[in-house]
Amino acid sequence: MTKHFVTLLGLIAALAVGGCGGGGGANIPEGPMPQGGSFTGVWHSPQYGRMEMTQTGGQVVGTYEKDERRGRIQGTVHGNVMRFEWSESREMVVGRPVTTRGRGYFRYQIDAAGDHVIQGEWGVDDNSSGGGVWEAVRDRRARPGQATTATSGGDESVTEFDRPDDGASTPSRAPARGGSGSGLDLDGL
Repeated sequence: MTKHFVTLLGLIAALAVGGCGGGGGANIPEGPMPQGGSFTGVWHSPQYGRMEMTQTGGQVVGTYEKDERRGRIQGTVHGNVMRFEWSESREMVVGRPVTTRGRGYFRYQIDAAGDHVIQGEWGVDDNSSGGGVWEAVRDRRARPGQATTATSGGDESVTEFDRPDDGASTPSRAPARGGSGSGLDLDGL
């Protein structure tokens, strides 16, 4: 009887870790959103280039662009996890765009350096995982819909939007980051 109980516990643990259910949905544990966290921002992803997302309540919409890829993201936030649908158009042959769709998820966190980062996966069609890694770092100097420019006089430091401004002190300054995704430190994700 003890052997059967241990086997049953093992099966329960495997289901809890690996998830269950159809549709290829990833069972991602949700945690609290970090203080000051929001998916709104300009993000730089080594896999998918420049991403712009806007969060309103629990809903997020956005776009991404890298090389010949142009995509849209639409998702729902629960805690620090966003589950989303994506669609992407790639024009490898002029005049013949190919559109693909899928699902995915991002987990939001703030790393030890204070950078707002997202880590996740994407999948094709109804699958939320299995397609590949999708990660990004939020640009401290830009907001969606704004051009990213250096301040006058060649000073490449700009106001950080990721730090709360209590009005009592000068806003934080941060060095400019590479706009093409180069120079982003994603090793610590």
